[in-house]
Amino acid sequence: MKPLLKVRTVTLGLSLLPNQPDAWDLELARAAAFVSSARRRLEDAGYEVQTTRISSQSFESWVDVSDATAALEAFRRLDATLLRLGVGLFNAGPATSPEGLALVPQIVALGPRISASGAMPGPLDRAAASRLADAILTISQTTAGGEGNFQFCASFNTPFFPASYHEGASPSFAIGCETSELLAHAMPRAGGDLPRAKALLVDTFTDQLLPLQAIARQLSQAHAPAVRGPTLAQAWTRPGDPAQAHGLQYDGIDASVAPMGDASPLTGSFESLGLGSFGQSGTLAAAALVTGALKELPVDTCGYCGLMLPPLEDAGLARGAADGAYRIHDLLAYSAVCGLGLDTVPVPGDVPKAKLAALLLDVAALAFRLNKPLTARLFPVPGKAAGDAVEFENPHLCSSAVFDVP
Repeated sequence: MKPLLKVRTVTLGLSLLPNQPDAWDLELARAAAFVSSARRRLEDAGYEVQTTRISSQSFESWVDVSDATAALEAFRRLDATLLRLGVGLFNAGPATSPEGLALVPQIVALGPRISASGAMPGPLDRAAASRLADAILTISQTTAGGEGNFQFCASFNTPFFPASYHEGASPSFAIGCETSELLAHAMPRAGGDLPRAKALLVDTFTDQLLPLQAIARQLSQAHAPAVRGPTLAQAWTRPGDPAQAHGLQYDGIDASVAPMGDASPLTGSFESLGLGSFGQSGTLAAAALVTGALKELPVDTCGYCGLMLPPLEDAGLARGAADGAYRIHDLLAYSAVCGLGLDTVPVPGDVPKAKLAALLLDVAALAFRLNKPLTARLFPVPGKAAGDAVEFENPHLCSSAVFDVP
């Protein structure tokens, strides 16, 4: 049977050496070779692979952010290397200092390839929230249509792109899935029986993920990046570590329900449970049901591995936002039992920085109180007010309406 799920991404994580652009070029070439090979292997097995990605540790550890001019020049060279290698998505990790965060809008403005995040260190850090809000607003004013915020988010304990990052000296890889079709396949068959819906989800996900897991393990054991270089024989291996002897470390599968493109709308799957329309009473219970199923999967999992409700990446959520079926704080309430916080949420272009910072503090309060991985990827849309219709050039974003920030 043709797989119901799609491979949202093959993501390779690596650590870059400080201030060594020549070494970056070689590491990125190896990484590009691996994800390209992994894509071909998965496509040969019948999977649609939507993206491949590379993530590093925080760029503040390999670029001197105290010299903004030199740092930006290093990123220009990096961007040119990514373009030459055909790497479409690279995450430079989180900014953790005011100097690093101030650099992010200029990095994002270089083009669509490089993403980054800004880490929120705690729940009551008003100054940090204000700096994050300033970065969001600056990106909205310096990129076409404010769409550069697709490449940036405020992060709270989360590893999910664009807040992903790599830790450790050795490279590793993970696979992320687009699993909306699995919900559409399983949930309507429950006939409104909630425990049965959860059991069907666990069974469906398990059946679909185990073959993918087998391929990932094969990639880890057998792959050697086909890139010439004087140290290629030792590339990405640690001497004396048998687990690294034949290829790259495999971290697992992020089985998150993360809609993208023309996937079956999550709203339809939720509403098949008979609890009402998305946004009405019962929505929180449905979100908890899906999240609970994902946490019981008997497969190698990693990353966020939860339910995401991004208004601009799911056609049903986008329509609901345009119809006023739910509000921005409803999304926060749902995040208490799932996630991902406030992801791809359009807000007025003239939203005051203080109000945006207060909203970020709300997300931080939830993330740190519940020890949950959340993000805030907010899109202030220039020239748009709350309730206005909005469209985007980015083909991954749905047309919707601007949320009010109360």
